[in-house]
Amino acid sequence: MTTLMPPRRTTHRQWLGAVLTAGVIAAAVLPVPAHGQSNPIERAQQAEARGELRAAQIELRNAVRADPNAALARARLGAVSLELGEFELAERELRAALDRGYDRTDGTRLLMRLYLNQRRSEELLRDFPLDERTMPAALAGQIAAAHALALLQLQRIEDAERLAADARRLAPRAVEPALVAASLALGRRDLAAAEAETDRALGLDPNHPEALLRRSAFQVQRGDAPAAIATLDQLLVAAPGNQPGRLARAEMLLRAGDAQRARQDVEFALRVMPNSVAAVYMRALLSVSSQDWRAADEDLQRIAPALPGFADGFLMLALVKRGLGQIAQAEDAAQRHVARRPEDPRGAMLLAAIQMQERRPADAAATLSLLAARGSADAGSFELLGRAYLALRRSADAAEAFGRAAALMPDNASLQGNLAAVRLRAGDAAGSVEAARISLRLAPTQPGAREILAAGLLALGQVAAATAEFDQLDAAARRGELAATMDGNLRLLRLDIDGAQSVFRAILRDYPNAIGARLGLARIAAMAGRPAEMQTLLAEVLRNDPANGEAIRSLAALSQSGGEGAAPARATLEAAQAAAPREPALALAMAGILIRSGAPARAAELLGAEALATRGRGVTLPLARAEAHIAAGQWAEAETASRAALAEDPQSSVARRQLALLLLRGGDGRAAEALVQEGLRARPADGLLQQTLAGLVLQARGIDAALTLADALAADRNTHPTALFLRGDLLLQAGRAEEAAAAFAAAALVQPMAALAVRQAQAWRLAGRAAASDAVLDAWLAQTPDDDAVLGIRAQFDIEAGRMADAERRLTVLLTRSPGDAVALNNLAWVLSSRDDAGSLARARDLAERAFFIRPGVESADTLGWIVARSGDPRRALPLLRLAADGSRGSASAPVIAYHLAFVLHALSEHEEARRVLAPILDNNAQFAERAAAERLLASLPAGR
Repeated sequence: MTTLMPPRRTTHRQWLGAVLTAGVIAAAVLPVPAHGQSNPIERAQQAEARGELRAAQIELRNAVRADPNAALARARLGAVSLELGEFELAERELRAALDRGYDRTDGTRLLMRLYLNQRRSEELLRDFPLDERTMPAALAGQIAAAHALALLQLQRIEDAERLAADARRLAPRAVEPALVAASLALGRRDLAAAEAETDRALGLDPNHPEALLRRSAFQVQRGDAPAAIATLDQLLVAAPGNQPGRLARAEMLLRAGDAQRARQDVEFALRVMPNSVAAVYMRALLSVSSQDWRAADEDLQRIAPALPGFADGFLMLALVKRGLGQIAQAEDAAQRHVARRPEDPRGAMLLAAIQMQERRPADAAATLSLLAARGSADAGSFELLGRAYLALRRSADAAEAFGRAAALMPDNASLQGNLAAVRLRAGDAAGSVEAARISLRLAPTQPGAREILAAGLLALGQVAAATAEFDQLDAAARRGELAATMDGNLRLLRLDIDGAQSVFRAILRDYPNAIGARLGLARIAAMAGRPAEMQTLLAEVLRNDPANGEAIRSLAALSQSGGEGAAPARATLEAAQAAAPREPALALAMAGILIRSGAPARAAELLGAEALATRGRGVTLPLARAEAHIAAGQWAEAETASRAALAEDPQSSVARRQLALLLLRGGDGRAAEALVQEGLRARPADGLLQQTLAGLVLQARGIDAALTLADALAADRNTHPTALFLRGDLLLQAGRAEEAAAAFAAAALVQPMAALAVRQAQAWRLAGRAAASDAVLDAWLAQTPDDDAVLGIRAQFDIEAGRMADAERRLTVLLTRSPGDAVALNNLAWVLSSRDDAGSLARARDLAERAFFIRPGVESADTLGWIVARSGDPRRALPLLRLAADGSRGSASAPVIAYHLAFVLHALSEHEEARRVLAPILDNNAQFAERAAAERLLASLPAGR
């Protein structure tokens, strides 16, 4: 059988797959004696030379009727009937020819070929016994070759190999032994040997039909279509009536885009054999290529009982039914193809495309995920899987799928561009920039790639680079939604509030469903202290994108702020969750709010709703439900939910830990330890399970037993590196900081790691030995100066110690390597703002603006607002500090931020509000670094009216 290569996209032409089912061995044209020819036989010979087998059969029937004892006429009638697939007539005439003295070797060869075509393997072995002693070597060789093929059909490989060797020994100049050897090599998947044997056969008979057909198949496999067509041309010159060869050439011509010649071959085949299933199927394939769905459907219905015999039969039917708009029938056929050939990406892609068309992206994702799990997905499959995930708003999964597609087709600029867009949507700005740059390298004019690159650079805080890319966009590109949104964000970054607001509003006029513009306006409303407007905008975002992380986080933070916008924000989230009950992100956010507001039972009920009860979602929902039950004191329900989480993912350490802790609480410490030990047997280096087991032992048998366990685990290298932390962590937990530092130092001698150096430094600081702490980090950085994480921690320790120059130096180095590190940007801005000179404040403001854009939050809003205020621009500072104050209620940083807000209000002559902000923190005796300055400010405020 032959099959078209799987498509990369779901267009009708790329779904085409042709399967030709004629016999295993194609017939050779019988030689015609040069004497004793009757007129019917001559006419039959001429018809065969034209490939008109039906006409030849008629002439030979006439010849047999004229002379029933004519052995040659009967033999030729049997051979032609065999070619036409009329096996009963062929067998009767061949036997009659042998009975009348026809050449025993050739007649037997034809009869055995008939048996093989009918897969009568056992009968062939019985009816044609091999006896080398009593029969000519040529005949014995033919029988041995046929026996080998029959045994191959019966899967008796060793016996087939033995008979093939006998065939070659008995008839070394015959074609059949070489073809048998080629078949056996194919069974071993030894394509080189199979092709070599085929070439040997052609060396013996250059025009042998089956050998030529096989050579063309090898050429197709190598992608050499012109050579395959040339080989098939040679075959059809020698044997113009060879149906498999003619249909194979039609298939190749169709692939090459020559539908006209392909149709001529198919029509010729149908004139010879009007009921040829293979030819009708091929005609249907031609109709599909021209999108004549009705004609294709008529042909497929005509051969419906035989359709399962074609490898791509159900795939073709699905494609045709889809073309006719008969979607239910199309899906049924596609499912049948996938069931028969689950490894074929074309079937899964067509089924998934139908499911997407029917707005069932979850089904499409399941179909394609199963294909990927089998290792059979190609680039097109992964791309379609990514689109299904996007429809499900699973951006991270979509990014992974597009990434796998791009890895399979790294030179596809469009695919790299799509990957960049999806990564940006998933929050992977660095990955988005990488893919966008690859896309532009491959195709500098790739639509949308430069806008995505600019947006990714901006998300990384690389403002200058983002601006440079943005400046390269032409006027038309700048009017696009993504570029316009970036323009608004750049203005917002520079605190051009009015300009940003104008741009975002213009975007909404042109793109009413724009998410980015609404988020930008929501940020502006928050900064301006307009919570009602912000909530309205975020509610609109969630109506279009229920899983939008920024909208959910913003509303959740506001709902817990304690300010005037808290209750409306909560109501907005509740309404969004009710409108999208299947969205896990909304349910989880709402459940968190309920738990923190003292309603954990309601949270558990929400997370247990039937709309969310879908298998395959992972452990997040059942674990959150368990936590809600725990908060409500519903211990049995918590255990049930934890078991459900572990059933979702038996590899989940978090689920296993939670269930173990619940078992311990219920008094079954032995079962808890056994559960954790079971997980460790499968994953001995799982740090969370190691910590859990140590905690269980600590609680049950005390610190010494826990330390003994930690030492035993660390002694086993299979538990490294995580077990090396256990002893030090347990000592820290017991308040033995110096011993913990020593334990971490000893572990570092076994396997040096940044995390161990950091733990050791933290232990020394807890022990009150800051110099020793700094020395540990300095030693690590001397060995690994490029460790950004440790460098950032070292800079933080410098800030805490007041060593601002050292902190500045370290943070500057860090930002040269990681310009988008929001924490480092914010910290360096704070360090520079400690100076009073205008140049330092200007640089600090630039850094703080980038930090706030990358990670808007309480700390970055306070840093930027305070720097802007000290730069003499209190009006622009006010919305930032209001935002910080609203988000910091009840936190350790609240007094400092309140002082900063009061300072700005005083500068704007809002004295009464400044007093209302400042007085409570001073009345409560809150201790903070700027308390003295706050007291002076309060004393300077004019008395209220």
